[in-house]
Amino acid sequence: MTIIHHYLRKELLILLSFIVTLFFLAGCEKQPNLGQFGNSNVSDNGSANIVVVDSSTIDLSTVYVDSTATAATGYLMVGTYNDAYLGQISSQAYLQVRPPASLPPLDPQLDTYDSIGMVLYFRKSNPYYGDTTLTPTFVVNQVDTLYQLPNYATGWFSNQSLPLGPDLGSTSVSIAPNLPYTSQNAGDTVKIRMDDALGQQLYNMIYNKSDTMTTLTTFLNWFNGLCISPGAGSQGVIYGFKDSSLMRIYYRSNTGGVSVTKTIDFTLYNRASQWNHITNNRAGSPLANLATPVSVTQPPPLTPSNLTGSASYVDNIIGLTTKMTFPFLNSISQRPDYVGLLRAQLTVIPLAGSFNTTWTLPPQLGIYSSDLHNTLLAPVFSTASSAVQTGGLIPNYFAPLLNSYNYDVTNFVANQIVNNTQGSNQVGIMLSIPSPANLSSFRRLAIADQSFPTQQRVILSVYYISLYPHQ
Repeated sequence: MTIIHHYLRKELLILLSFIVTLFFLAGCEKQPNLGQFGNSNVSDNGSANIVVVDSSTIDLSTVYVDSTATAATGYLMVGTYNDAYLGQISSQAYLQVRPPASLPPLDPQLDTYDSIGMVLYFRKSNPYYGDTTLTPTFVVNQVDTLYQLPNYATGWFSNQSLPLGPDLGSTSVSIAPNLPYTSQNAGDTVKIRMDDALGQQLYNMIYNKSDTMTTLTTFLNWFNGLCISPGAGSQGVIYGFKDSSLMRIYYRSNTGGVSVTKTIDFTLYNRASQWNHITNNRAGSPLANLATPVSVTQPPPLTPSNLTGSASYVDNIIGLTTKMTFPFLNSISQRPDYVGLLRAQLTVIPLAGSFNTTWTLPPQLGIYSSDLHNTLLAPVFSTASSAVQTGGLIPNYFAPLLNSYNYDVTNFVANQIVNNTQGSNQVGIMLSIPSPANLSSFRRLAIADQSFPTQQRVILSVYYISLYPHQ
């Protein structure tokens, strides 16, 4: 517990008289470099002096990792859009399917093949990003090689892809994500009609009780997998479909003289082998100069905000986080009037004009410590709770400057203002979307650097107890 003593005016005058005399004798000594600090005095009912430092230098950078673990997120992310800040972003969904454990008995006198297709489920709670008034196209292809990880890989990541065979089918459909319903009038379901030659082949193998259909390993080695991609010309939106999506064979069965439609479902084989392949073409965007790794062992590189449109960015699913460093922070403790830290608050204001009701902000934004190697470390906890801080954003898209993420960074500042070790000015704070949304959401944040007016940029407010009043 920190105890703050409030001295009476008379007692303070005696104490301060002695201290001022000492400062006068030392007045010819060179004072420490305080950096770009500003102060204001906060009165505490006349009994203590509290200084607020709220214009400290904050260096912003965008940290980039070239791949993210997009397997087993629960969503098939498919689509493409052009982002004014990040460039063109596209996503394909890879998956393996398996035949039913029990194959239906098919009678050639009663049952006939009808069709085959993909059935994709989009529920109201599914992630999406972009302009949902547009009508994207979705294409299905079969993987054209053995569906297996490279020898060096430990899992499926966003930068991995497999060669594909010819198109098996496509559809163009609009989705109303907040209802939801689709233009196919099939509720929350998107259906993609696939090649009948494939459907008939699978149907015949089921009828013949082929070993390929009855032995799972044999089937997976023969039917390599599927990929769902945005079609040519699709723009504007990425949707996340449930990984309960499936490939379905439809057939007609004569039951008591009535033709009835029946189905055979090929469901997801393994969540761990379903992943989203994501690409980001940054040409012509503020991120065109983004530093990228040159080797697999290189720490995640950072790019200063002056090289990325005077802003830094957070969009974890494409590998972007923001790092903040405070090069002059430890100068606060060297101030001649400094007694002790009271509290510190970080206010992150999204770049005005970078978001709206289509390009929405992340509802939660975590805050973490980061080392010299730009690694995301432990959460920065507040002094009042051990819960992870997420910023407390209440979106207001009609008054952009009223939007902010706010954090108690007292513990971080308390460590940094006394940190004089080599490289301490590269120790900082990293902003990242908390799991699981960090790998299943394309919502992004742009943050203005200190070239923007004060009310539009990040603010660190440090409150400390001072020996004497500031004017």
